[in-house]
Amino acid sequence: MAKFDEIYKNIVETINEKGIWSEGNVRTKYADGTPAHYKSYIGYQFRLDNSTDEAHLITTRFAPSKSPIRELYWIWIMQSNNVDELNKLKCKFWDEWKMEDGTIGKAYGYQIAKKTFGYKSQLDYVVEELKKNPNSRRIMTEIWVPEELDEMALTPCVHLTQWSVINGKLYLEVRQRSCDVALGLVANVFQYSVLHKLVAMECNLQPAEIIWNIHNVHIYDRHMPELLEQVKRTPFNGATIKIDNFKSIYDFKPDDVILENYQHGEKINYEVAI
Repeated sequence: MAKFDEIYKNIVETINEKGIWSEGNVRTKYADGTPAHYKSYIGYQFRLDNSTDEAHLITTRFAPSKSPIRELYWIWIMQSNNVDELNKLKCKFWDEWKMEDGTIGKAYGYQIAKKTFGYKSQLDYVVEELKKNPNSRRIMTEIWVPEELDEMALTPCVHLTQWSVINGKLYLEVRQRSCDVALGLVANVFQYSVLHKLVAMECNLQPAEIIWNIHNVHIYDRHMPELLEQVKRTPFNGATIKIDNFKSIYDFKPDDVILENYQHGEKINYEVAI
């Protein structure tokens, strides 16, 4: 099965060769106020083998590993929407979308915290159903809630997960409505590969494949030249991860994830499109 560097290169090249440029007014802007136009490809799927200790983190440039796990912890374990709490974890991912009340509204952690089928949160529902009813085809989380979208600082990008067990192996499917290749994809894949392992460990299962589905995968105009150069670089041997001192997913802390032997190409600073 292809490694993430190879998958990443294929995504960039597919968008460059087959994608379509945005037209007219676009919602996204750069910090200087310039409209952030983008080239999109609609409907992309890839699969990752998450059964080993391989870290699904690109090596053709430096990719942050700590902030994605801190955001994962904030959303799934703390089940928070408070940006100040995320900042205390030394993660600034949501600073640009912080609302007057200090939150991102009824988004992400707020939705994970909702009671589901009698369980106190969506995470509890996933964990307990995997333990009690592993043959279920209904083990899902969803944070795209139509009646509350107008109360979110940003509508969710990664919005759905579905979990299945076959012969003691845990499969995770992820659905993403919109994906910025330069920044969002890199962080999201790494953090959900860790979430997959955490849930598997909690439920005494073996993590198997991750199936990743993206509706609109895109590259912003200011990212395109550097991304095309980045994917020409020779990848390094992949890093490995281990999750230290695991007792329970509910006791997990971001520093429990240890990245080892991460070699990478020169760092590239990609502008954030807001």
